[in-house]
Amino acid sequence: ALGDEDWVTVLSLAGQYAGSLGVFWILTRYKDPGDIGLTIQPGDFFYVALGLILQIALALLFLPLSDLLFPDGRPQQEVADVIANADTLFLQVALITAAVVLGPLTEELMYRGVLLRALESRGKPFALIVSSVVFAGVHLTGLDMSQLLASAAVFLPPLFALGLILAWITQRT
Repeated sequence: ALGDEDWVTVLSLAGQYAGSLGVFWILTRYKDPGDIGLTIQPGDFFYVALGLILQIALALLFLPLSDLLFPDGRPQQEVADVIANADTLFLQVALITAAVVLGPLTEELMYRGVLLRALESRGKPFALIVSSVVFAGVHLTGLDMSQLLASAAVFLPPLFALGLILAWITQRT
């Protein structure tokens, strides 16, 4: 049976993503969806696969640094701990769905849609770098706070690189 904490977690996640997606919906009422990067083309699914491959490749590239900084094993991000320690299967499925589907969807709309497009008035290179820094920086909240500097050295460069590549692809397509 689901406990009160499970429902609070699930409803909080639902509210967070409904709120974010609601803001995007409101934006499309005042602007053309294409102006803020909210269109999906059939060829975009290729880029979803490319993004997954990039994440794996970047993680492997930074593995030696991780081994150097964490000889006893790499720290997990807090979301992995939360999912692993979820009390019920329902809560685990809800958390995995949020982490694997809703989170990335919302992030793409926010960072490569709205933020990147808004910053492009200051120049494409500026928009590319700033949106990538913000994307990586937001993920600081999911790191182990007891070893923040070492965790940031392992997690942030691949996230920044992924943000740069995805922003560059967004600008090109």
